[in-house]
Amino acid sequence: MKLNCLLLFFCSFLFGFFPEFYLQGQSKEDPDPLRFEESFQKFSSEDRGIQSFGNDLTLFTGSSSIRKWTTMSTDFPEIQLLNRGFGGAHISDLIHYYPKLFPHYKPKRIILYCGENDLWSGKSYPQVLEDFQILWERIRSDLPNVTLIYLSCKPSPKRISKWNLYQALNLRIKNLCLRTKGMTFIDLSPTVLKANMKFHPGLWEEDQLHVNGSGYARWTKWIRPTLGL
Repeated sequence: MKLNCLLLFFCSFLFGFFPEFYLQGQSKEDPDPLRFEESFQKFSSEDRGIQSFGNDLTLFTGSSSIRKWTTMSTDFPEIQLLNRGFGGAHISDLIHYYPKLFPHYKPKRIILYCGENDLWSGKSYPQVLEDFQILWERIRSDLPNVTLIYLSCKPSPKRISKWNLYQALNLRIKNLCLRTKGMTFIDLSPTVLKANMKFHPGLWEEDQLHVNGSGYARWTKWIRPTLGL
C-alpha cells in the first residue's frame, strides 16, 4: 500500500511539474500547407522572369524572418541569392513544398530560418528536430554537394516565454551540424540579446517579434564571415 502511494506521488510530481517531458512523445498535427499555395504561385511567376539561377545560387528560405528581409540583395551584393521565405512557415511546410524549392532551384548553398513557428504552435522540440532531419536527408540525397546554414531560432520580446524551448531545439540542431558534413549552425541570439538577458534596444518592429532594418544589419554583419565575405 505504501509503495503504491509513493508511486502515485512520484507520477503526479513528474507529470504535474514536468508536462513538457511527458508530452515530448506526443506529436502535434501539422498545419495545412495549402495555406501557402498563393505564395508559391507568386514564386513561380517571379521565376519566369529569371533567365537562369546559375550554378552558384544561395537560396534563403524559411519563415517570415526570411520573407521580411527585403535588403538581402544589398546586404550580400557579392553573391547570387534568391529569397524564398514565406511567413508563418513550419519545417513541415518546407517538406511539403520541397520539390518547388530545393530540386527546382538547385542551390549551391541554403540559408534556412525555420522552427520558431513550429515550437510556438505547440510542437515539441523532438518533433521539430525530426522534421529537420527528414528535410536534411532529402536535401543531401538530391543535392549531395550543397551547404546548409541553419540560422537559430531567435529570442524576441514577444516570445521570450518560449526561449528555453527554442534553446532546446537550437542546441540539438547545433550538435547535429557540428557532426554533419555540409551543415553549419549560426546562433543569432547574440545579435539581439545581451549577456544579462536584456534585449539590445531599437532592433524590433512594433510587433516585438520581427527584427527591423537595424536588426537585419546586425544579422548581416554576423552572417557574412560564415559566407567568406
